[in-house]
Amino acid sequence: MENHLKTTSTKNSVDGNGALAQQTVSCSVQPHQQSSARENAKSDPQLSMKDILDSLPFYVMLIDERHHILQANRAVTTQLAMNGKDIIGKYCPKVMHGLDGPIELCPLEEAVKGRGLTEREILDPGSGRWIRSAVYPTGRTTQDGLRIFLHMISDISDRKRAEEQLTASQHELRELSRHLESVREEEKTKLAREIHDELGQVLTALKMDTAWIAARLPAELESFAEKAKAMNHVVDQAIYTVKRISTELRPGVLDYLGLSAAIRWQTQELESHTPIRASFESSPEEIAMEQNLSTTVFRICQEALTNVVRHSGATRVKVTLRKEPSRIVLSVSDNGEGIKEDQLSDPKSFGLVGMRERALSHGGTVKITGIPGRGTTVSVSIPIPE
Repeated sequence: MENHLKTTSTKNSVDGNGALAQQTVSCSVQPHQQSSARENAKSDPQLSMKDILDSLPFYVMLIDERHHILQANRAVTTQLAMNGKDIIGKYCPKVMHGLDGPIELCPLEEAVKGRGLTEREILDPGSGRWIRSAVYPTGRTTQDGLRIFLHMISDISDRKRAEEQLTASQHELRELSRHLESVREEEKTKLAREIHDELGQVLTALKMDTAWIAARLPAELESFAEKAKAMNHVVDQAIYTVKRISTELRPGVLDYLGLSAAIRWQTQELESHTPIRASFESSPEEIAMEQNLSTTVFRICQEALTNVVRHSGATRVKVTLRKEPSRIVLSVSDNGEGIKEDQLSDPKSFGLVGMRERALSHGGTVKITGIPGRGTTVSVSIPIPE
């Protein structure tokens, strides 16, 4: 028994005058395919290339370099309600788009210039629908010496509509994220001020009263004096904690002295609490900008420095802030281990995701690069509103 069978079919190729010439094609069918092959052979023993092209739901044509239609599949003639013979020789832009000249971004114009395969997504001015127009050189010419191209047109309006809806949805989500972030910052600012002012005042008054009592205790009540001293120390710790929490919620220096001063303070805090050496440069020295944008840049810098402390193993970090005519540019570079590619793409790297989303909410970008053993650089670029 034969372990396979051969079938033959014909296909069409373009001859010198643009007509289709039939060629025989052989193919092998494996045993498990033989039954289906037999059924197909019964219904259509010879499937031509024209039959295949006519079965396609999108437009397929042969055109010359001057946009004249040489052949077209059934989708073209059916949709345009034209006889197959009547469409031959017609001017393609007129037939397809109702235009007397090539449509804007016409792929044939590009292909004729020798650029090979050319594909374009075009908004059809006649129907108002999006189409994908592709032109492929065939390497053949007409009897007049004009080059012949295979031209395919498909309707991509549904895909474009889905893309537009997705883009709009993403924009709405980012606007929502930006709004929520703004609300959070306002709440943090309000809470920081209340903690600093209200609780701070209470603790200050308590410290003064404790000191007053300690100063008036008789000398023989030494144990009471020691207790008052210990209470005073506890109050000092509470005051320090209030200041720390208030500053972490919203650094007052950002509101009163600006972005440059806030980042400089943050790098100094990093040096005072870790063994990492930190430097900061600002150009110009003081940079004034809208409050929400200042907050965004500061929070991104804060997150980048936090990552340096937690993950980099660095001993030095350099922060630069630069104001260009239309953009604010922040760079945070360390000499640590260097971030890895899998860390950059990890969806659970919420700190990195947060930095990108903060920048994106203002139309900016965050680029993170790492070199193994040489460190990581976070580059932030955000446009300044006019």
